[in-house]
Amino acid sequence: MIKLDPINTNLEPVFTDDEDEAGSPTWALGDILQSLEELDKSSLFYVSKSNELVQLLQRHPLLKQELVLPVFARRVQTLLLHPAKEVVAAGYRTARYAISSLESFKTIINLRTDALVIKSLAKDSKFNVEREQAIKFIRAYFNVPDGVTQLSLGVVCALVAVAERAEDRLHVIALETLSELLLYDPQKVSAAGGIRLLAETLANGPYELADSIATAFLYLLDKPDTRKYIWPGHDLDVVLSTFTGLQEKSHINEPKLKSSARVISVLLKSWSGLLYMCMYNFRSLQSLVDCLRIPLPGLRDVLMDLFFDIFHIKSPAWSAPFLAGRRLTTFLNSNIDASPKPFGNTIKRPTLTDQYAALLLAIFIEADLLIFLARIIEENRDVKNTRKATLLLSEIISLAAKILPQRYCNKAQVLGPLFSQAARFDTLDRFPASSAIFQIDKITKNLYRSRPDLALQVRGEPHRESKRSEMKKMRLALHLDDTYFRNLLLETNVLSTKNYTKWNWDTLIQLMQGPLLNPKRLDEAIRATKFMKRLMSFYRPFKYRFSEIRRTSASQRYVTAGSVLFKTLLANPEGVKYLMENKLLRQVAECLAQLDPMSGITSAEPLFSKYRLETTLSYGYFTLLGTLSSDPNGLTMMERWRMFNMFYHLSELSTRKDLIMAMVSSLDYRLEGHTRIILAKVLATGERDVRMFTTSHLAKLIDFEDINLRNWAIELLVEQLYDVDPDVCKLAIKVLGDACEDGPTLDYIVKCLPDLEHLADLTAPLLLRFLSTSEGFRFLKDLNYIEREMDEWFNSGNETYVHVVELELARTMLSADGFQQTDRSAPIPPHFYRELVRSREGIALLKQKDHVRHFTDYIKDHCQETEDPAILRKLKGCIWAVSNIGSLEFGVPFLEETNIVETIVDIANSSQIWSLKGTAFFALGLIASTVEGLEIADEYGWETAVSVMGEPLGLCLPTDIGKLLIVSEWESDGILRPSRRGIYVADNDAHLKQILIAKTENSSPT
Repeated sequence: MIKLDPINTNLEPVFTDDEDEAGSPTWALGDILQSLEELDKSSLFYVSKSNELVQLLQRHPLLKQELVLPVFARRVQTLLLHPAKEVVAAGYRTARYAISSLESFKTIINLRTDALVIKSLAKDSKFNVEREQAIKFIRAYFNVPDGVTQLSLGVVCALVAVAERAEDRLHVIALETLSELLLYDPQKVSAAGGIRLLAETLANGPYELADSIATAFLYLLDKPDTRKYIWPGHDLDVVLSTFTGLQEKSHINEPKLKSSARVISVLLKSWSGLLYMCMYNFRSLQSLVDCLRIPLPGLRDVLMDLFFDIFHIKSPAWSAPFLAGRRLTTFLNSNIDASPKPFGNTIKRPTLTDQYAALLLAIFIEADLLIFLARIIEENRDVKNTRKATLLLSEIISLAAKILPQRYCNKAQVLGPLFSQAARFDTLDRFPASSAIFQIDKITKNLYRSRPDLALQVRGEPHRESKRSEMKKMRLALHLDDTYFRNLLLETNVLSTKNYTKWNWDTLIQLMQGPLLNPKRLDEAIRATKFMKRLMSFYRPFKYRFSEIRRTSASQRYVTAGSVLFKTLLANPEGVKYLMENKLLRQVAECLAQLDPMSGITSAEPLFSKYRLETTLSYGYFTLLGTLSSDPNGLTMMERWRMFNMFYHLSELSTRKDLIMAMVSSLDYRLEGHTRIILAKVLATGERDVRMFTTSHLAKLIDFEDINLRNWAIELLVEQLYDVDPDVCKLAIKVLGDACEDGPTLDYIVKCLPDLEHLADLTAPLLLRFLSTSEGFRFLKDLNYIEREMDEWFNSGNETYVHVVELELARTMLSADGFQQTDRSAPIPPHFYRELVRSREGIALLKQKDHVRHFTDYIKDHCQETEDPAILRKLKGCIWAVSNIGSLEFGVPFLEETNIVETIVDIANSSQIWSLKGTAFFALGLIASTVEGLEIADEYGWETAVSVMGEPLGLCLPTDIGKLLIVSEWESDGILRPSRRGIYVADNDAHLKQILIAKTENSSPT
């Protein structure tokens, strides 16, 4: 609502939302319009009537259709010509809300509103209320189809003039409007000098707009007809000057550096931006790497954060303490789950981000990034920079071994100079090099322990050697002599002090995982010493020792030790007897009873209150109960203390969702009994958030090797498909779809014969998975799904798939989260034709329909297309379809018959549509997912990445990267371009005359 300026008038707005709505809206509209015809009324009168009209149109949008546009336009013109700024602002606002179509827009524009907008924008800050509404009126052009075509060049010039003044309060909104207009009509923005201004904003701010403006430039770079408005080597290179312009003793503007780094990250994580940055023989990227020469700690820190981000490196939890200066060896035995996944036979699908990261990594290896990082380590000027360079170098070497072809992996070995320097015993410079080599070795070991999916490991059997070593140690520990056992007890310090902070917890865990598994040693620890008594006393809730410890990452070891203690006691009859008689479980049961409304026991401060569970180790008791529920003797103890009865009651508490989630996530479900009944009850009767959490927890149960548990979890997920909440159904479908990667699991899902008709299109991803087996194929054929779906994909599904893939890439790679470490992997969405060729029945159907021939013919006929968006979208869809078919062994013959790979390689190397080049690049990675695909890629000069077992990883790069990435310079057709003197001049007299005429016309009186 427009309010009068109290400085200029003593009037206040009288219109409120509580206006009298008696009578029809049409009558009210006519009354307001008639009131606006009256002359010589006060400013307050016009403003209030305009506000009434706007709110009437907001409540009744259909009234816009009843407006007599010529008459209404004259009313608006009367307001816009009023001398009071508040009335003019009300006029712009009224016109904006009355626009419903291009025809209504033209009617208002015919009243020379463009000239009035230019006049308003040219006023000073005293008229900001009027100027703000004028800009909002300009933005209304975006809301009407083809409305931007009615925007005059003079208005854009006026908008650029506002955006150029950094002190103007409307500076930011003007820049935002220009960046949006750049997408609709780059020719007008270029003619008005807006591209130059937006390019400068990337480096100079406002920094909060830099990411969105960079994205708009990326849109222009994709096609030749819009790319011409960007001056190659100048417009976007301004962000590099923030780094390259620094000298050794320069002052660092950290916000500006970080903003420029984010823009560079946006450019490098998009195909169009990467091709732009690779122009002139990788000049921009080489300059960026060369900035690491400058010995400025702040600059190097920002650059290394940038490389962490563009390579999608998610640093492990121990990296922050390591960068802070702590010794790396302290992380080797803590906070790393080295245990293998229970069920390791699932196939890891290649991701689009892996393929793109491989290309980026190869480019920067060629640009000597690793050599510069090694130099930073050798120089050792700044401790933080040295440690970060060490971590980044280790991460890149590990990543290169995972995703790069062998030739690039060889180039990543840059530690030779460090070894040479460390071997020079005649100089003190060897100590930093020796320390760096030691740290790189430790980091690499930690990375392999915390990331079992690295390519150098054998799939499905991670940590086999380490597990064998642990078992060997455990067998030796079972047969220790008396002296050594007593010494171990003493080393724990449990017998010498009750202060748990002085206990040696590593030795404690070692003792419980080894010697105490021997019944004789356990009996000795229970009866002959106070060891077990003090340890169990520490965990008793009402001793308020374990239960009062603050919940931090460092305190997790106490929970881990408690779980190991329960496993040790449950492994021996003597331990079972001792645990059953101990007060610990009885007190835990009493704590649960404090929350059970049926128990009659209450407490002012329950041990399992929401605050305590969030801030203390009280939640750890649920972990201990989970360990207890994994053993038949443990279940007996829980039944003895009626814990399951209380769990049934607690699962009905709508006010304690956190308690139910803790219970669900902690219990063990491998044994049939109360635990499974409780989980099924929560899935059926819990609140929505609880059902969502429990459904997602079923995904972890499916991953277990226990077939009985896995099948039971699948049955529950199938039941969740009938949940009343659509979000729960979607989540169940997603979990089932992910589980279908494993063949036996998929077969069992099909055997459950879920009825999916009530979910309509939500089940499409799941049904696609069913196609991959003969049994699933027959199931879907009986539903008449295959024929219907195949026709839909052939006609429009491939184009829709293009939209899905590109959105997924944008979500993961262009997420505006700065340099935060998030999971940004982009798995390839399921494709109908990919799943179809997994079964022999599907291959036969595909041959019968001859769709592949149609796709390949379309690709060959339109591979040079550069203009028609519909053809380009269908072309991308055909490329994705063919590559998905060829990504499987049974689909390779289709590629060989049509010789389509040669055409896809040509598109990747020479297409003028840059996003199409990217589609072809990703498609070639898919084709390289089979052994036959490796041979085909090698024929056309593309190198592929394989595991140590020779298995294809679905990742490939061209032997000559420059042929793929280096694009020729285009002729800039921008209206304004930089001259050699740095002044922006018009291309020719005709364009200059066009600008001058527009400004003259728009500045003329109405």
